[in-house]
Parts: sequence; C-alpha cells; structure tokens
Amino acid sequence: MRKHCRVWLTCIIAVLLMACTPEGPTFAAQNGTLRVTVSFAQPLVANLSVPTRIRFYDNDQPLVVRNVVCDLQMPGMVMGSMRPIADAQSDGSHLVNVLFTMDGEWSIIITGESDNGPIRFYVEDIFVPSSQPTPTTTQ
Repeated sequence: MRKHCRVWLTCIIAVLLMACTPEGPTFAAQNGTLRVTVSFAQPLVANLSVPTRIRFYDNDQPLVVRNVVCDLQMPGMVMGSMRPIADAQSDGSHLVNVLFTMDGEWSIIITGESDNGPIRFYVEDIFVPSSQPTPTTTQ
C-alpha cells in the first residue's frame, strides 16, 4: 500500500511541477502563404540557453522543411551572429537551443528548404531581459 502511495505522490508532484513551469513566448512570421512559429520553452533571459520549437505551415497545413538554420542577430549591433542548426522531429517540427548573449531586442532569420525550394523567414521584435536585476541608483 505504501509503495502505491509513493508512486501516486510522485506522479502528482511531477504533474504539478510541469504545470507550474512557465512557458516562454511564441512568435510568428508570414511570407505569402507560408508561416513559421517559434515557441520558446521558457521565459527568455540573457545568457540562458532556451529549448525552442519551430513549426512551418503552408496555407495553415504543416510544411516539411529540411536543413533548418536559425541566425540569431541583434539589430544595430556589429557583431557575429550565432547560427544554431535545428534538429528535425518526428512530428514535423524542429528543435533548437538558442542562446541570446545579452539583453535587448533580437531577431531570428530562419532558413531551410522545402520541396518548392528555399525558404526564409525574419522573426523580429524578440525582447530578451537581463539575467541580472537592474541596479538602482541613488543620488
């Protein structure tokens, strides 16, 4: 009896923890009939790797895309970009870990290849807050 209670208690705690884990934001971009969604698994914070799911659609139907690469850029900054490669999943989505190296506004250029040729999306206005509390100044 105690063993069953422990199993149930463990399951209940696991479900509660999953329910309490905050999801991150989702962004979308459209290019004609093509659309991409970028869903972050947790809230964005500078200098924290975030698992991210990318899904492609054509006329709101899932679209198969190969060789998906994300080009993370900070508009207005002259610096190299990070280009993580996304892993295709069995459900047609792609997973990638993204790392925004500093707080501020970011964009992601997502490229890949569909049966109809290359695709490119520009996902913009991604705001990443600082990983540290903002210091207060006194005068």
